[in-house]
Amino acid sequence: MKKYGIYLAYPHTVDLRAEGLGRQLAEFLKGARHHGDIRFVIACPSWMRENLSKLFEANGLEHDDFEIVAPARQPLLLTAHQHLVALRGRQEQRGKEGKLRAQVRKLKSKLTRYAERHLAQTRSLVATALLGIAASPLLLLALSFYLLKHLHAMAARLRKRHMGSGNRGQAEKEKNGPLPDIANRPGNYPFAVRLYSAMEEAEALLLKELIDARKDVAAWFSPTAFWPHFNDISAPRLMCVPDVVLTDFPVGFAPVGGDRFLENFRRVEKAIGGGQYFVTYSEDVKWRTLVQRYNVGPEKVWVVPHGANRLDELISVSGFVDNEAATKALCIDLFRTALLKAVNYGDARIFGSGSVRFMFYASQFRPNKNVLSLLRAYDYLLKQRHISHKLVLTGNPNGLPELKEFIQSHHLENDVLCLHGLSAQELAACYRLADLAVNPSLSEGGCPFTFTEAMSVGTPVAMARIPVTEEVISDPGLQEMMLFDPYDWVDMGDRLEWCLNNLDTLYRRQQPFYEELARRTWLDVVEEYIGILDSISSQQGERQWAYARA
Repeated sequence: MKKYGIYLAYPHTVDLRAEGLGRQLAEFLKGARHHGDIRFVIACPSWMRENLSKLFEANGLEHDDFEIVAPARQPLLLTAHQHLVALRGRQEQRGKEGKLRAQVRKLKSKLTRYAERHLAQTRSLVATALLGIAASPLLLLALSFYLLKHLHAMAARLRKRHMGSGNRGQAEKEKNGPLPDIANRPGNYPFAVRLYSAMEEAEALLLKELIDARKDVAAWFSPTAFWPHFNDISAPRLMCVPDVVLTDFPVGFAPVGGDRFLENFRRVEKAIGGGQYFVTYSEDVKWRTLVQRYNVGPEKVWVVPHGANRLDELISVSGFVDNEAATKALCIDLFRTALLKAVNYGDARIFGSGSVRFMFYASQFRPNKNVLSLLRAYDYLLKQRHISHKLVLTGNPNGLPELKEFIQSHHLENDVLCLHGLSAQELAACYRLADLAVNPSLSEGGCPFTFTEAMSVGTPVAMARIPVTEEVISDPGLQEMMLFDPYDWVDMGDRLEWCLNNLDTLYRRQQPFYEELARRTWLDVVEEYIGILDSISSQQGERQWAYARA
């Protein structure tokens, strides 16, 4: 059996289940486990063990399918940070629940005094017995817990509504001081970033020792270009470069994290500069980014397009008289759960009837995702073209202040729902119930997952006209129907309006093309990656043999 390695070094704050790269990694691993004569070894920092377990569980993967190599214990600095976050959370919870408990104790004291007073005054044996039961500690305790439960639920509703109003930030900061902000957002503090960098450096050295000891692993693969330490591995290395968005959108990323994003950009450039072999998802990234911008020899770059990301298996129901109706009922239940995760509107659950019509864009909120242009187009459609659809998004607007400000200043809180942290099933349900899936992104490494994800559950798609999409969706007639200029929000709005008015026509036109793309599975993708890893490991072996002979 031949072994190949996968190198991961995501920060402990990244939940792979919520990231596009995480979903891609899960599909890759699902394809890899069916390859009987190949076994993948996953090397990662100590703090990623739990993250990988959650990813495996969410995607039906077994730990026994893969071998995980990681330092045995996580750094004390990270443990201290986690304790600080947990302590802060307990303090906040105790503060909220303490007030509720005090109210219950006060009420219990009044009930007890009432019982004692009437017990002393009563002259009826039956009344005394009944009063004794009513005043029993057990009953009073049960009553206290009942009241505590309902008071806590009421407080939670009030707190959620208050958070939705967006007015608590400054007051919270004044009340709690800087400590909670450091605990929850260490990336905003330079000294915390320096400490994390030092911790990451030490972890990378430990991981390198573990990797170098694995002489049985023929070659290593990194699914992204964020990690320059990957180049320290002595075995043959294949690095995936999905895209380098900061080269195209430096102004857009400048106000979002500032130095932090610039530092990430430098890391990517350093990783590419020291890379050995590369793989991308599209010809556009190969030639325009790697060959032209970074002077990588084209013979060192392979192009492996995505497999189809299908979501239908997550929500399809069988065994009923009407499977379609049962599937829709399941999706409505999942959508109700997803609405509870709305971060910008506390009463989003009122839209859980299943009758609300909406457009859907599944993406993190980053400058290249072009969400602000989508919001402008939607505001135009809502107020000037009088569409009745909601717009459902999956990012957190608190991360990009201009998005949050746009939603509030244009009074879109009741129409734009930001559902953050969805499970894979909830994501599939949103796609299934949407009338139209949208992707306005300005830059992607390959044709966005949106097309196959949406079409797999029966929802048509409108997307931005960008090179990686036109590379895959090459039919001029279909391009005219579904693609819009992402830099022109009026053109975007007009195309979305046409799609909403012609949903059946669009879906029927897209269906044959989706079926063609769906033939390419992630097992096919894994086969191609294995072929590349075989090639680079053989070339390395031949060079070493030639050197030994010389």
